[in-house]
Amino acid sequence: MNKLHVILFTVLAVVQSGAAWSRTDEAAEVLKIADRAYEYQETHPTGTDLWEWQYGTYYSGLFDLYRVNPQIKYLKSMMSMGNRYNWTLRPRPYDANVFAIGHMYLGLYKILGDPRLIENIGYNLDANFERDPRRPDVTMTGNRYWHNWWSWCDALFMAPPTYTLYSEVTGDPKYLEKMDELWQITHAHLYDKAEKRYYRDDKYIGKSTPEGAKVFWSRGNGWVMAGLAKVLQSMPEEYGNREFYTTLFREMAYRIKDLQLSEGYWPTSLLDSSHYGGRESSGTSFFCYALCYGINAGLLPEKEFRQTVLSAWEFLCENVDENGRLGYVQLVGESPENVQESHTESYGQGAFLMAASEVYKLLLR
Repeated sequence: MNKLHVILFTVLAVVQSGAAWSRTDEAAEVLKIADRAYEYQETHPTGTDLWEWQYGTYYSGLFDLYRVNPQIKYLKSMMSMGNRYNWTLRPRPYDANVFAIGHMYLGLYKILGDPRLIENIGYNLDANFERDPRRPDVTMTGNRYWHNWWSWCDALFMAPPTYTLYSEVTGDPKYLEKMDELWQITHAHLYDKAEKRYYRDDKYIGKSTPEGAKVFWSRGNGWVMAGLAKVLQSMPEEYGNREFYTTLFREMAYRIKDLQLSEGYWPTSLLDSSHYGGRESSGTSFFCYALCYGINAGLLPEKEFRQTVLSAWEFLCENVDENGRLGYVQLVGESPENVQESHTESYGQGAFLMAASEVYKLLLR
């Protein structure tokens, strides 16, 4: 581990070549470690198809990194992926997971203006206006067609940003309105108003940890907060229901702030750190990203959230090895589970890149 990353946010100044350590120096270190994470993922493919949600999350984070550090190698990686799949989504238009790769397609389109990058996205999106049956069913328990609606909270990261981005670039509000409609249905089913948390799906409503706490999965709520952050970036300020999303973002942010452990991370089971206790990086990366975005966008007060973000970032940097691998990433799942240092995944690397992009901006404020 490079000791510089451990001390990055624990010292006030470092003398380097006779000059005081500056904000610019700190921000440059963020880009360096983010680049290491990128290099690791590019040279250690997982074997998962690149248009699946795991890599969709990675490319969503890589695009965020590219926006703050527009290196040609990042652009080449994204273009290579898109060309390989002809800029299409997996043809399962009712499955929220297939839309995750759309974050990157649409983001690049906004920069490059090449219609090729988004011409196939409309097929999947438009299919959701012609449903049979039309009545949404977001139940998970006993529902063999649970993938057809947003019945699990992870879906609120995968699909909504693609809906809002597509609405933005086409100028057609119906995609934003459809996103809002579907989010509200999932919200009503899975959001616990008292705890200000989302259940991963309805199998966990009424379940308790061995200590008697409600089961709220860290990464699941991380997915939601990151999804909110991305939706708000492409949702018009004048949109009639925007206040619902800003209010939800703030109330979740304050609650998650209170649940951070002293070591800087959030446990896999948010209300019971003894329930599969130990380090976990993927949920922490998403929370770091979302809370930092909230500061940078003026949605959260910096004086209350800055230390929360920097403590999370310091924890994350401590768990990136010399090759750029982020450790303690809970493997694919749906609930709190044991996590080991050797565990890593492309979505964890992507969430880390998202966090890096916002921390970089924060340090330059």
